[in-house]
Amino acid sequence: MMLETSQELLVDSTPATMQTVPAEAKKRRRNKKKAVAVVSDSSSMSSTEKPKRKKAGKKSSQNKSKRHPKQAQEPEISEEEKTRFVALDCEMVGVGFDGLKSALARVCLVDWYGSVLLDVYVRPEEQITDYRTFVSGITPENLASEDAVSIVQCRKMVGQLLHGKILVGHGLKSDIRALGMTHPWYDTRDTGKYEPFMKVRFDDGVLWPRKLKDLAKEKLHLDIQQPGVSHSPQEDAHTAMELYKLVRRKWEK
Repeated sequence: MMLETSQELLVDSTPATMQTVPAEAKKRRRNKKKAVAVVSDSSSMSSTEKPKRKKAGKKSSQNKSKRHPKQAQEPEISEEEKTRFVALDCEMVGVGFDGLKSALARVCLVDWYGSVLLDVYVRPEEQITDYRTFVSGITPENLASEDAVSIVQCRKMVGQLLHGKILVGHGLKSDIRALGMTHPWYDTRDTGKYEPFMKVRFDDGVLWPRKLKDLAKEKLHLDIQQPGVSHSPQEDAHTAMELYKLVRRKWEK
């Protein structure tokens, strides 16, 4: 009993500071571990947040494209609207002294797809002095045919087909003048006067129309109006329509 009591006394007599040191050391260790854990967590969070921001950016760009589908791709023109477009081309013969004056001798109209709506020979009211066959392809037999019509009949047929339509062509001013008709400017699409198709000839900066043949080759990769071959009004009208279709969206903005 005396031994146990003396041992208890020895334990109790241990200084208080010696008992508390291990506890404070443990607290310090715990605090250090917590601090290290906080730092590691914050660094891991910062490293993971960066790619999240990039992903968010990608999503936002995708959302933008979804919100504005029309900007990426505009809808095609409807079949009903296509029926509003008609392309015109005319061929002339020479009348008067040396055939220098032009007179209407053939008229051709095609639709959006190039299908022929009208192709008729027209008998000029004045005497023909130059048939210009090498270019126009017109011969005396064509105009002497029963199928050839007068200028009055021609205007009536063309007027019916152009009523309420958008007229497409290349160098339409001369064709309309030869027909002796008019057409609303807001319903006229002349590829000869479309500025992106024009070019500057001199140093004055003035834009000039280009030949239909050159535009067909450059823009459509088509060979028309070949040397030694007379012009085809069907082909020329269809080519003008194809040129318009190529730039329709920009033209109509």
